[in-house]
Amino acid sequence: QDDTGSREARQTLFRESYAAFLENPMTGVGAGQFKNYDPEGREQPWRESHNIVLQVAAELGVAGIGLLVFLMTRAGLAGVQTRRLLSGRSRGRRRGGSGSPGARAVVSPDETEWFQTHAAGMAAALAGWFFCALFASVAYNWTFYYLLALATAPREMLRARLSPPRASRSARVRAQELREARA
Repeated sequence: QDDTGSREARQTLFRESYAAFLENPMTGVGAGQFKNYDPEGREQPWRESHNIVLQVAAELGVAGIGLLVFLMTRAGLAGVQTRRLLSGRSRGRRRGGSGSPGARAVVSPDETEWFQTHAAGMAAALAGWFFCALFASVAYNWTFYYLLALATAPREMLRARLSPPRASRSARVRAQELREARA
């Protein structure tokens, strides 16, 4: 039983958020503006939507939902890609091709364990954050962006370590000139 009426108020906010999205599907009502959105007949004015998906849909429209899904997917895939880089299934991104013994030596066993543990921890943190965000208006809070950075940084660190160094444009031009001079 809900003696406070919180459940009914939340259901009303969900309906109103969805209605705001349907009225403004392309642009939404503006970032952070759902609480100020007060059309005729709104039952819970001056309240947040209390659901990240509905908040983004109502405030930013289809483009905002697309961006949220993109960022969530990229953060989720970062852990998978980190593990893939560590296991040697990176599809030729490593020096010498996939599974090269020389590339394996770039990451120590302790670092490998840290990267794997970090990737698993970030996957759990992102899942927990998203579950909690289904009951809170947190689309613009720093927590998601912090988790996004923490989830993607190890993948980028591994990519930088395991890829062969790229020659600068001037070095490539000089190498081409040397080849032409020899020919």
